[in-house]
Amino acid sequence: MGVINHSGDIPLAVFLVFKSDVIGNPMASGYDTRYLVVANESLTAFTIDASLSGSTYSIQRRARSGQRLFDTTLNTFTTAPFSGAVLDRLLDSAATPTFSIDFTITYRTFFEKLLEEMGAEGAAAHNPASPTDSAGMLATFSRTVSSGVRISYRSATKTVSNLPLKLVDKQVTPRGAQPPAVKLVFELDFHTNLTATNKEVMRQLVAMDWSKLARYGDPNVSPTPDYVTVWRRNVSYYLINHTDLDRGEKFRKMLIDDHYSKTAVQLSTDLRNAIDGLIVTANHWGQDRESESTERHQRYLSDLFGSLHQSAWYASPVSFKRSLSSSLGLSADRRAALVLQWGSGHCGEHQGVSYSVLKGIIDKPGSKVTHVVATGNANIDHAFVVYDLDVTEVVSTITTAANNSRLGGAGQSIDVWDLRKAIDDASPKEGYVMDPYLDPSVMRPKASQLLSSIERKQGKPTRFLAFDGEYPSAFSTVDLTSESVATRRTRVPHV
Repeated sequence: MGVINHSGDIPLAVFLVFKSDVIGNPMASGYDTRYLVVANESLTAFTIDASLSGSTYSIQRRARSGQRLFDTTLNTFTTAPFSGAVLDRLLDSAATPTFSIDFTITYRTFFEKLLEEMGAEGAAAHNPASPTDSAGMLATFSRTVSSGVRISYRSATKTVSNLPLKLVDKQVTPRGAQPPAVKLVFELDFHTNLTATNKEVMRQLVAMDWSKLARYGDPNVSPTPDYVTVWRRNVSYYLINHTDLDRGEKFRKMLIDDHYSKTAVQLSTDLRNAIDGLIVTANHWGQDRESESTERHQRYLSDLFGSLHQSAWYASPVSFKRSLSSSLGLSADRRAALVLQWGSGHCGEHQGVSYSVLKGIIDKPGSKVTHVVATGNANIDHAFVVYDLDVTEVVSTITTAANNSRLGGAGQSIDVWDLRKAIDDASPKEGYVMDPYLDPSVMRPKASQLLSSIERKQGKPTRFLAFDGEYPSAFSTVDLTSESVATRRTRVPHV
């Protein structure tokens, strides 16, 4: 007696899975053993050929308008009806069929280029912000600006032929007088013969998923659809297996070694520009960031990443950076290395790299910098660093300003420091600001210029900045959290 026991034709549910290859020095170990599930309707057609005893049988899927051939409940492909009698022979425990697959996929070529650059190996100092082939990357999309930025991606369609498959699982569920429900799980066999072509196919399959995230990766859709979860997990696993953080660390050390002997004022230009050249601003904000005239590549990518941030956050490389940094427990310096390897970030990523690099500079013999403060506006959502000023007092308080956009209004805990006091204490020595996120015309380099700006900010004048950390640090703490609103408002105005 067979496992199917149905002589007629049966539509099949087919799961396609694969395990990613892994570079020699991945971000984390063990992820190459995890299956990536191909559950993407941009794989529009496949033919699975099953060979047994000299005969070949074809399981086919040809999606078209009005015939999706996709099971949304199972989140997998379905096929044209296939002979139950033949399937019985193929699934017989004594049978040894061999399987291969032809399939056709469509993907946005930008994401394949992005994966190549983010996964670069070797010593060459290139990343998505400063790639080996800027023209080739920019050719994968078009950008128009008319009452907003519009990104149009270019797509490619590829057919892969005669790729070996393994049948790794099967499930047959009897349904009385109806044909049984049959689920087959096939593993794309990239491991037996891991060729350069197979590596390219894997990257394109992941690019196919990232392409769909760029359309459907809106975190405001609740609950998150299963297919979005699968696509995002696939991209995450692939990035873990193809990101060399030691290479990213080389970027960080290069910045330290190239600039440690410079004065604070020289760093405000030279180091600021060097960091800016390695990180694309990846979100839109209402102020100048990348220059279209002098940083055309970065400006175009900034607009593309900013569009993802606004409409499909799950597709933003910064979203992957933050989730993986947290889940893998990366240290602050390794997070900075990851940002430099991947080449994109919001203000928080620019702050993190600046802080990490300046800490490294301070620790080098001959450094002319004494302190660095991880900071940002206390009442506006923006992060940066200040250096060559010493924070001697940190104030723990609760926000009183309803228009505090950093924390979403009043009633939120925050640590702050008095920029005016730090400047006065250091006088006549000048402190400096490191903010590679904003254009230099927006954020002036001197701490005194920053103080003038925040004290005159319309509707939000204050002398306080947020406190995220200092190196080296030795400060006292004033706790205002139990004080009245009036006292807190007087002591820390407009925060």
